[in-house]
Amino acid sequence: MSVNKIIGTLIIVLVILIAMIVGVFVYKFQNTNVVGEESVQNTVNLADKVTDECVEEWEEMQNDLNSINVNTSDEKLSPNCSFIFKKHFLQCDHTSNEYVNIPEEMVNATYDEVQQKYPDWTIEKFSTNEVVFLKDFEGECGEHFILRSVDGNIVVYRIVNGIEEEYEKTDIAIDYLTETDKISFENGLKIYGKENLSQILEDFE
Repeated sequence: MSVNKIIGTLIIVLVILIAMIVGVFVYKFQNTNVVGEESVQNTVNLADKVTDECVEEWEEMQNDLNSINVNTSDEKLSPNCSFIFKKHFLQCDHTSNEYVNIPEEMVNATYDEVQQKYPDWTIEKFSTNEVVFLKDFEGECGEHFILRSVDGNIVVYRIVNGIEEEYEKTDIAIDYLTETDKISFENGLKIYGKENLSQILEDFE
């Protein structure tokens, strides 16, 4: 075989190899583009799905709120409804509750009608059987007491703006109390709340 034929054969083989390599690269590049396009499309579809779900949840929340507002507006007070007036006193930061039966003229009243009747109060809760009002007041709540020993008996004083006013004289003698209790009453035993006051007096009777 001549040198020219050998060189020609090598050139043909080399060209075939180059063509094969180029073909492989082109094939891989096309598949990569296809996979990339599918991945992008899947990402877009996922984003659309999440967006749709968020929109649906938002619409459900709005519908629930609208339903609540409609129900509150339509709800009317029953004859057995109770009114609770919560008075929050700014100076001592205590809250006292006053419970009253529904006024006759407020039976079957709606939320808006109750708010118009009591414009100075905030309605905390509104239901058929209970309405809770809240209002801030200056000063103290008037339920701060101090128990002292006076002439051998316990006397209750109410503290109003830092001043002690006689509230109740009791027949409870301190002679029969323990030394610790005697010292407490001599120094002044502070009590908050009428219920706590009643309980303390009952304990020492």
